[in-house]
Amino acid sequence: MTVFDVEQLLNDHGVKPTPQRAVITDYLVHTHSHPTADDVFAAVAEKLPVPLSRATVYNTLNILVEHKVVQEVHTEPGKTRYDANLSDHHHFVDSVSGEIIDVSLENISHMPVSLSKDFLDGKFELEGYQITFFGKKKN
Repeated sequence: MTVFDVEQLLNDHGVKPTPQRAVITDYLVHTHSHPTADDVFAAVAEKLPVPLSRATVYNTLNILVEHKVVQEVHTEPGKTRYDANLSDHHHFVDSVSGEIIDVSLENISHMPVSLSKDFLDGKFELEGYQITFFGKKKN
């Protein structure tokens, strides 16, 4: 994806494409590591001609989530990760390395096609779901 493509992606989602937002979005679109905000900061801080603050990274990530450019992924308590893959998918976390791997729906059998309108006794409307699997590589 080129700089123009990233700017177009941001525009398509109603986000003004500032240089900081473009660099952060470009990084997220091209990584599959599900980075934290600190990971994003470390990866992009030197890619701009002006200093980048952590606050700018956090604010940008919040805007990108709000405008559905990326999604939050929660695989461990108290830690938010970010994923630009917005297709329906789940995650596998390697309990040894901490690596997070996307799991496509095709790799999972017997998943519910739809859930009942009576979800949680009809008190909530289900908007989506993510499943996180935990395990480790076989030797």
